Amino acid sequence: PVPTALIPDDAVGSTSRAHLYAGHPDHGDPPSIALVVADDLGYADAGFTGAGGVAATPHLDALASAGVRLDRHYVQPICSPTRAALLTGRHVLRYGLQNAVIWPSAAWSLPRNETLMAEHLRAAGYRTAILGKWHLGMHASWALPRARGFDEQLGMYTGTVDYFRHTTRDGAVDWHYNDSRVETRDNGTYSSVVLGAAAADFVARNARRKWFLYLAMQSVHHPLHAPEECLARYPQLSGEVRARAAMVSALDDAVGELTAALERSGQAERTLVLFLSDNGAPYIDAVFDHDEGASSLLDLELVAVGSRSIWKGARRPPPGVGSPPHGVAELGDTGHAAGGGSNYPYSGWKHWVFEGGVRSAAFVWWAPLNRARGGSSHGGLFHAVDWMPTLVKLAGGSTATSLPLDGYDVLPALMEGGAASPRDEVPVNIAACGPDAHGTRSIIDGPQAAIVVGELKLVVDCFWRSQRDLTRAQLFNLTADAAEAHDLAGRRQDDVRRLAERLAAWEAKAVDPYELYAIDASCGK
Repeated sequence: PVPTALIPDDAVGSTSRAHLYAGHPDHGDPPSIALVVADDLGYADAGFTGAGGVAATPHLDALASAGVRLDRHYVQPICSPTRAALLTGRHVLRYGLQNAVIWPSAAWSLPRNETLMAEHLRAAGYRTAILGKWHLGMHASWALPRARGFDEQLGMYTGTVDYFRHTTRDGAVDWHYNDSRVETRDNGTYSSVVLGAAAADFVARNARRKWFLYLAMQSVHHPLHAPEECLARYPQLSGEVRARAAMVSALDDAVGELTAALERSGQAERTLVLFLSDNGAPYIDAVFDHDEGASSLLDLELVAVGSRSIWKGARRPPPGVGSPPHGVAELGDTGHAAGGGSNYPYSGWKHWVFEGGVRSAAFVWWAPLNRARGGSSHGGLFHAVDWMPTLVKLAGGSTATSLPLDGYDVLPALMEGGAASPRDEVPVNIAACGPDAHGTRSIIDGPQAAIVVGELKLVVDCFWRSQRDLTRAQLFNLTADAAEAHDLAGRRQDDVRRLAERLAAWEAKAVDPYELYAIDASCGK
């Protein structure tokens, strides 16, 4: 049984508004679906955003230019939470996954009472596969991909895996085929090459049926490993910037393998491709990659706590992150922080609730949408939770067996274009923090909560239980100041209080991260 306290009584999102939003018209037979998720891709790392990144991404750019680019697409600040939100259609604060990733040694996983997108699509007649990174738990057989709706699986269960040897930091092999570890398969072959070829094979094998492919790329997460043929494309660059640019190219090559397979098999017209990154680029790739422990970075301090590292003493990203020179003098005006990534023109990085950490490079490519709105940018609010209800409905499936959803069916908004959206707010995150926090602690000792309502965004140091402290709240107008350089809180206290009320409504729905243990203890055997 699932503890009743952990089952939400309603959803602030979809149950209140989504079902009032007009359903999308009939667009013919349901499409096959390719959900492509990049790992730690900075906003400027993808060419199609027009933010001036140094990597060439011709395959992604071609898809984005023919489809619809999403200018205000939000994700969680870190990996496991975004993947959970994406596949469940529910905000992670509802099941205690708002603070951190699921570590390899964790004795819990994405709660068993959450129904995943793949389960709904398989029930609708789709052949389902996950290729790449899982990162939603591995402590029990029920937590693995094939028990959560995927017919086929190839890739790693965790993060920070060697791109060539497919091993973790302690040397253990983290490469699995249909949920069985394989010691030698693909050893020595770069992961993006393996996954691109596997995606093309999956598409070709299933040309006569509907399919759902979750292509969860390892690229461009640390360690900074790149194939020589991709490094050779950037002789003008050096160091981490060159390595990361090559990694982005390898990611783009894999997407090219997928799209070429769609064309060869005649499936391009009946396939939807959704692309996004799980969060922004991090600042600390090099630190984590080389395991240096503590390091001083500008006005931030990365402090070793046991075997882990956390940010200390930082309420804001380093000065100037929203515009060149990005506070990184040693790299000139490229806007690339340590680790080689760039979230220009936004402030902050992975782990942060500022825009650089949570506004994702994203687009949708699908023939009916391309014909209606192809080549445009959409300015409406979207969040990762929206894709589960949208894609399952488009597939002719049902989400009735899911717990109440927070996501909306956003296809009507996409077809309408402009800034249309069924949502007017995004609860960016509310991490468990302060004296009332239990369970897994957040990796960052900075602002822990944020909400976007219309064009305004409220950022709060801590907003958890008794620690709802607005004395250091920050308020930004994202339309006029997407770089979050000008704090309006002192002049607009009424707006601060109004957004804080919206944030409080979400905080009241949240569960402590330690309750993940309770869910798994009661349901996970």
